[in-house]
Amino acid sequence: MSATAEEAARLGVVDFVAKDLDELVTRADGRRVDVAGETRRLALRDVRGPDGHVRVQVYRMRLSQRVLNAIAEPQIAYLLMMAGLLGLYIEFTHPGVAFPGVAGAICLLLALAALHVLPVNTSALAHLLLGIALLVAEAFLPTFGVVGAGGLVALLLGSLFLFDAETGLAVPRSLVFGVGGGVGAVILVVGTLVLRAQRRRPVLGPEGMLGAVGIARGRLAPDGTVVVRGEYWNAESDDLVDDGERVEVTGVDGLRLRVRRMRRAGA
Repeated sequence: MSATAEEAARLGVVDFVAKDLDELVTRADGRRVDVAGETRRLALRDVRGPDGHVRVQVYRMRLSQRVLNAIAEPQIAYLLMMAGLLGLYIEFTHPGVAFPGVAGAICLLLALAALHVLPVNTSALAHLLLGIALLVAEAFLPTFGVVGAGGLVALLLGSLFLFDAETGLAVPRSLVFGVGGGVGAVILVVGTLVLRAQRRRPVLGPEGMLGAVGIARGRLAPDGTVVVRGEYWNAESDDLVDDGERVEVTGVDGLRLRVRRMRRAGA
């Protein structure tokens, strides 16, 4: 229901309507009001200056207060928290990139400052952190997506109920499913790619030579020369290897390879 100022005064919603600050002080002077259960009388005669007008003193917010006022919105705080978690996750999985870690830490600290003055539901915050932990764990555990799915559900539930419903503050569902779901999917995908890269067989250095297939250039009995990946190597073999036979690298000792004769299929 909405009403004009005059209708609100007639209905008793407000005590009176004043056209300016001077009239407000004049009509409020001498009125009795309840303050913390105690009735007090307003004495406003001394608030007028020598010119007869009400003295006004303006208090401006400090820079820190202006910043806090800007970020202390549920949507802004939630976006900062998600950006911070994502930035730190990328830094932990890709050490040395630096920028995601620095930006993520700044965003997360700003989010914590905003959450400190907002009515946060601690249970929902625990769900949100649990969801992040499960999404990270999915990248390292062979659960076939079960842990990751549970983490995404926990993340979304924590986001939906992050703020106390009694205060009327909430993050829009579209923002939760868009940003929260997006962050969860990115963490899951990045973690999976990192794990695959860690498990991938080396292709450079001595470890990358293990299992490589080459051809003997001359008889190995036990020393000789082999060609592996287009390069000539000194090699030794515990087996007798004839010229032109295929060999497999089993070890690397400096610039010398250890090889064995390739076994025929079914042999």
